[in-house]
Amino acid sequence: MRVLSPDHLAAQLRHPHGEHALVVAESMNRSNGDLNRAAIALLSITPGEQVLEIGPGNAAFAPDLLRTPHSRYVGVDVSAAMVEAGTAVLAMHGLQDRAEVHLGDAHALPLDTACIDAALAVNTLYFWDELKFPFAELARVLRPGGRLCLAFGDAAFMRTLPFTAHGFHLHELAEVEQALRSAGLTVQGWRAHHETGRSNDGREVSKHFHLLLARR
Repeated sequence: MRVLSPDHLAAQLRHPHGEHALVVAESMNRSNGDLNRAAIALLSITPGEQVLEIGPGNAAFAPDLLRTPHSRYVGVDVSAAMVEAGTAVLAMHGLQDRAEVHLGDAHALPLDTACIDAALAVNTLYFWDELKFPFAELARVLRPGGRLCLAFGDAAFMRTLPFTAHGFHLHELAEVEQALRSAGLTVQGWRAHHETGRSNDGREVSKHFHLLLARR
């Protein structure tokens, strides 16, 4: 794939589409791999739980979320290309009976109220115009006692990436915590995640992320 301009890369990260969709998805998997694994570990899925992932891309990390017995998975993505690719990945791993990916977004989740035990959103909140509506939806679908893990880049770090100037909403940690509380979710834990690696634009960078764990 040719190197995308910052505005075109930002558009693909927001909504993978067209000829670059699958390649961009694989790039995101490589760039976000360690962060996803850290978030999954913090979420700590237990046997029999129903798991939701917002913005799963091609569902590359669904197998990690389904390691515990009898757990089930649903992904919700805004990209039809990612729903198709994710469905294929689940079938490739033999998980189609325990997992599915739906077209939709966090502002109006295609899910019943109080049906989810654990929810995960990694590097997705930049694409929400306001935090209150997706957080209210996540609070709605979580069962009492259910938990949410959010992983997102520190605003100061994210501003160093040229593509984030094109439609990314960057949020300070305190702002995200307050929005969670306003949605009726209790913040139970925070971890900093630091790593050195390639960003989605191919540059070697020192990354700084926040991991937040909240409970319904």
